[in-house]
Amino acid sequence: MWPFNRKTQAEELALFSGALRRALGHPGCPVCRLVRESEERWIWTLLYEYTGDPRTHATFSRTLGLCSYHAWLMRRVVEGRRLMTPSGVARLYETVVRELKSQLAFPRRKRDGCPLCSYAVQTGERQAYFLARLLEGEEWRTAFSRSQGLCWPHLRALLPHAAREVRGWVIRDFTRRLESLERDLAELQRKQRYDVCEGLTPGEAGSWREALWRLGGMYYDRLVVGDDV
Repeated sequence: MWPFNRKTQAEELALFSGALRRALGHPGCPVCRLVRESEERWIWTLLYEYTGDPRTHATFSRTLGLCSYHAWLMRRVVEGRRLMTPSGVARLYETVVRELKSQLAFPRRKRDGCPLCSYAVQTGERQAYFLARLLEGEEWRTAFSRSQGLCWPHLRALLPHAAREVRGWVIRDFTRRLESLERDLAELQRKQRYDVCEGLTPGEAGSWREALWRLGGMYYDRLVVGDDV
C-alpha cells in the first residue's frame, strides 16, 4: 500500500515512466487513463486465468460480485474482446448466486466492497506517486504541461507524495487550467444566449465536458486497451 519509501529505486521509476509518458499523450487525466487500463486488464486476467481459482470464488462470495460500474465494464470486456466468452462470468457468478441464496435463507454479515474498486484505488495511488517523483525533472514538467493535466481526485492523490517544490508547481499548473476552464465556461454561457451571434471556440464548446472530468475524474464509454494485453 502507498505511499512508498522515498528511496524508490531508479528501475521502479523507469518501469512506470513509459506508461505515464504514453498516457500524457491521450486526452484527459493521465492517471485516470492508466487506472482504466488496469481495470480492463484485471478483468481480462481474472476471466482468462482465475475463474477456477478457489480463492477468487471465495472473494466473489464475500463481495457478491462486482459493483454496478465494474460489472458493466466486465460486460464491455466480454463483448468487446476477441478470445473472450461469457462462460467465465457464468462460472464466477454461479458461485455468487448460490451465496446470495444462502444469505437470504440464513442472513450473515455485511458484504465486502467491490474487489476491483479497491484495486483501482491502489492503482491510482501508485501512478500518482510515481508521477510526483517524475515531475521532479524538467523534461517531465514540459511533457505534463503539454498534456491536459490531472483531474481533481488524482491531483489530491498526488500531492501527499510530492516534494514541496513539485507540489507548488503542480498546484500552479492546476490553477491555470481552472482559470482557463472558468473563462471558457463563462463564454459558453454568454455565446449561447439568444441575442449573441458569436461562434464558440473548440475550448468553449467542450468546456462543460472538461468541467465534468476535471472535477470528477474521467469516464470511458469504450474499451481503451487493445487485444494485445
